[in-house]
Amino acid sequence: MSIEKVKILLLGVSSQSFFYDQVVIPFGLISLASYIDDGSYVIKGIEMNSPSERIPKRYLNVDEELLKEILAFSPDIVAMSTYASNIYNVLFWADIIKKKLPHCFIIIGGNHASYIAQECLEKSPGLDMVVKFEGEIPFKMICEKIKNKDYDFSNIPSLVYRANGDFKENSQGKMIKNLSDLPLLNRDYFADKTKSNNNVIHADVISARGCPYNCTFCDCNHYWNKVYRVRLIDSVIEELKLLKMRYPNLKSVRFRDESITINKERCRRLSEALIKNELNLELQAHSRLDGLNESIIKMLAAAGFVLIFIGMESGSQKVLERLQKGINISRAEEIVSLLRKYGIKFRISFMSSTPNEKFSDILHTIKLIKKLNLKSNEYYIGTGVDIYPGTKECDIFLKLNPKYKWLSRSYDFKGRYRGIKDSKGNILHPSYGEHGTALTILYRIVILLILSNPTELVRYFKRIIRRSIRRIINLFN
Repeated sequence: MSIEKVKILLLGVSSQSFFYDQVVIPFGLISLASYIDDGSYVIKGIEMNSPSERIPKRYLNVDEELLKEILAFSPDIVAMSTYASNIYNVLFWADIIKKKLPHCFIIIGGNHASYIAQECLEKSPGLDMVVKFEGEIPFKMICEKIKNKDYDFSNIPSLVYRANGDFKENSQGKMIKNLSDLPLLNRDYFADKTKSNNNVIHADVISARGCPYNCTFCDCNHYWNKVYRVRLIDSVIEELKLLKMRYPNLKSVRFRDESITINKERCRRLSEALIKNELNLELQAHSRLDGLNESIIKMLAAAGFVLIFIGMESGSQKVLERLQKGINISRAEEIVSLLRKYGIKFRISFMSSTPNEKFSDILHTIKLIKKLNLKSNEYYIGTGVDIYPGTKECDIFLKLNPKYKWLSRSYDFKGRYRGIKDSKGNILHPSYGEHGTALTILYRIVILLILSNPTELVRYFKRIIRRSIRRIINLFN
């Protein structure tokens, strides 16, 4: 007599809108599934960001076509990953699925839920458990328990779950020491059987986890416990070769590592391996400013890197010190010159109106942009600081707002703090700057005017108008 296999649904939940030309595969969910897949499970992936035209119908709304597909699969376990802008939709779909499939175990994880696990369980009656931080080991233990019909989860690390009408939080587990112990990602879970692999021209990979730096606005250092772990270079090359075999017309690959140059020696060896294997791919990566020098840039160019994303944040050294960025802005001109010399395109991100930042500091950023002669497609400048759980900015925020609820539908505006809401009125995450909302908008306009970028200014006003129209429409929905 054959035993019916446990069915696991990996649901890549969309946010309200779609910002990328390419759908980024849900790495976390795929890694979980690849780690547990020993043939004793039936695993299916559904990406809610595709097709993009259906995203509005799937945000805090029941897309009947999607629900029908989920119910037809009838999963025993549903796994979803959270981030700042999709967490409301994750909890919405947890409740929808639980009502239709009451015996299904619904599990979430990811950056946002890891820090507010109990609040997620309180908010969503359909949610059964939250896996905190790195999820492969606890998720495998959960699936084995459910497969064996053993529902005692008390010995599973990094788990917050419902138990006897209350919430229980188990002790935090250890991280995987060697990332090369993980299997190569099986991308077939989310394969679109209606499209040919010949249509895929871009893919993403991850060759390392973590960041050892101290930026106050980023939760990556805390989430990975300030530990930087890498995969063996041979494993990375093997994955790239498999991607080329699977997608004959693959042209570009983006490394989603926090920074490809955290370990310069490893970056050099990876580049040498890429050169040796002649993969003929246009490569993209992220890097810190202090990770770049002429020898590294020259090596990256030879290896096929055509685009580098750099978080420079500010042209004011004082602001950088406040943000604990740990870089020296005086090297910016040298690095940009070297990137241009070796033919690597770049996109630099800046922030303005950060806590305690004066307008004179913003002018330093503007002067730097002009000094570097940056084109509009070579930089981005935002306003304010978005606060994410697990960051040092969050620690400051919660000291001033100790009773703050991340999943509240209302928010008391206090001083310079303001709630960032979507069109449904849901707070995605709090945000604050040295200046109030009106001044922040004014500063943004002034910045764009000083930068003599009328195109960006028009786009900015269009975004404001679109948001206002959506709010008005939602008042009548």
